[in-house]
Amino acid sequence: MTDAPTIVKATAPAELLALLQQLSTEPLRSGIVIAPFAERRSPAVLRHPLPATAAEWKAVASTVMGMISRLRGCDSVAIAICTEEPFDDAIVTYAPLEQMLLCRFLSAGFTVYDTFCVAADGWARFDEAERRDLAEVARIVAAMPPDDEDAPPRLTGALPRTDPSLAARVAVPLLEREDGLRVDAFGRVLADAGSDPIETFERTLGVEVARVGPELLADLILDLQTEGDFDRAVLQVCSGTERAGEVWSSTLATRAEAARRGEQPIELMLRERRRHGRGGSDEVAELLRGLRGARPDSRRVHAAIALLGHVAAHAPREYRPTILCVLAWLHWSLGFGTCAGRLLDESARIFPQHELTTIVNAITLSVMVPSWVLDRDLREATGRTGRRPR
Repeated sequence: MTDAPTIVKATAPAELLALLQQLSTEPLRSGIVIAPFAERRSPAVLRHPLPATAAEWKAVASTVMGMISRLRGCDSVAIAICTEEPFDDAIVTYAPLEQMLLCRFLSAGFTVYDTFCVAADGWARFDEAERRDLAEVARIVAAMPPDDEDAPPRLTGALPRTDPSLAARVAVPLLEREDGLRVDAFGRVLADAGSDPIETFERTLGVEVARVGPELLADLILDLQTEGDFDRAVLQVCSGTERAGEVWSSTLATRAEAARRGEQPIELMLRERRRHGRGGSDEVAELLRGLRGARPDSRRVHAAIALLGHVAAHAPREYRPTILCVLAWLHWSLGFGTCAGRLLDESARIFPQHELTTIVNAITLSVMVPSWVLDRDLREATGRTGRRPR
């Protein structure tokens, strides 16, 4: 589910479908897209992958209705079933799924403003089934007012463009840091004790990315290469430096003890869990899985996404997977699951055996929308005025 700062009021079917498109980070090509309304306005869409078989329709209909029901204040919805199939096939194939969704929401007391079939070559309201041109919706979207100037940029899951000159200048300090060296302004080669990753990240968070030079980029790249780095960065964005410091200290202690015993940290952690049972670390695990925790400050998350996108874009390709995993989790924490999937796909292309990519992908697929995105009052995001779509 994705929050969007621009709230558009619709008065006709094409305008309502254009609203769903305008609030979506992706073209309406494949999936179930639902706009939840609170007091006649919607700031958001929820997307769910289109079920692979008809046998899954009933379960998926219940799942998406359950998600929307958790949004306090939501009293109505608009639904689009989107596919890349031809319209004549899609309108027939997905009519039973539309009826399941319609019945679920009406039975739960929601008003359903409209249900749409969006196919590769046209769209229609399900109760009309007369194909209309997709260009009609595209024209309406193009004419919609731009986002508010103070609103964060729309997220797409794509990295910013790489500056080849800056990327080349990152390579030298990166190699120096890996060798435990640092070259000062006078060209002297000095031993490098490394920087505090929490202090470095916090100091850089919110800085205009154009001001983040090659030396600092090299520090940030090397600070985001392991699963422990992932945990630390995510917690720092969501819970602040103190909580991140506590978890990081525990991670370092585990690494040191594992090294002393000649084993991998994960082996030590699993054995200690079997011996002592579940502990306080489960709070961190449940936050990372989106099962509990306060809603992260969206401004801080957007700032981290801007910074780490810049870092990933200028990191050598083999250094990117863990950074991409952090970026994916941050997108997902805001409800941009599709964007998260795109970033994880890129990580998997770089390193197919990257374990963290598999873990984050499993989280985002099993918990499609974090609890803090759904367990809130939708009216806080929509305001209390607006015209009812029809």
